[in-house]
Amino acid sequence: MNKVQELHEQAMMLSEQAMVARINGDEERAVVLARQALEYESQAAALIPDEKASEPTRSILYCSAASLASDANELLEAQQLIVEGLSGYPSPHIKQALKSLSEKIHLELQQKVIKLTFNNEYVQPLVRKQA
Repeated sequence: MNKVQELHEQAMMLSEQAMVARINGDEERAVVLARQALEYESQAAALIPDEKASEPTRSILYCSAASLASDANELLEAQQLIVEGLSGYPSPHIKQALKSLSEKIHLELQQKVIKLTFNNEYVQPLVRKQA
């Protein structure tokens, strides 16, 4: 078994454990496990050369790593992994999956900005003047 396969299998084992933790309501453990899986999957993806002969393996690994990053609440890292996946030669199906994930992450980031904005009171409440 080569290094890429070993890393990917370790990532998938941790990913499954994260899914079980999430199903059982242990979100904190799920995030920790997803982060660990992300480390393995992103290492595996980085070992694949950026050349047409490496597809679809390369883009699939980057898509998987980006999904794990999203599960681990590492949204900026997820976006970077998506860019890496799209920079190669992904099939139309994987390209669509990466773009859909990017849109989902973009919406999550927007929601976090809005939440931060309201929490930090950047939005001034409307005050009506009494006559």
